[in-house]
Amino acid sequence: MSDIKKVENILIPFSEVHPPGKAYDEARKYLKKGGTLYLLHILDDASTRSVRYMTELGEESEVVKSFQKAQKDLQEGETEDFAEKEEGKTEEDFSIKTKFIKGDPAEEVLKAIEEYSIDLAVVEQLRQKKDRILFGDEVDFFRKKAPCKVITI
Repeated sequence: MSDIKKVENILIPFSEVHPPGKAYDEARKYLKKGGTLYLLHILDDASTRSVRYMTELGEESEVVKSFQKAQKDLQEGETEDFAEKEEGKTEEDFSIKTKFIKGDPAEEVLKAIEEYSIDLAVVEQLRQKKDRILFGDEVDFFRKKAPCKVITI
């Protein structure tokens, strides 16, 4: 373990369909007994924009709304299943809370850090280097702005 002390509240933000297992495993090392692990699932709207673009349907289209709901249900279901499975097999005394939000990932992470009094954020770096150059790096942005320590896995 590094120079980080055990803490009460840890945030794991992610936007992929599948919860970040590596970040979860790392976060458990730093969580105090009785602490809370927050899984912040930031719902990705990119595929919905793609459907709207390819079909030329507007935001109010029933097809687009149906697609958004199906995507949201899938992402939330995966996260809830992960949290239930991990709570069931862990012997540590901590709770897991799942939160779902739609918005700009970096901004939503900063809001969650403040709202839940987060002591440590553990993030899986999912973008390849070339993608970070082209699209930016949200992790770098909120690492600089966060009032807590941020670990990247």
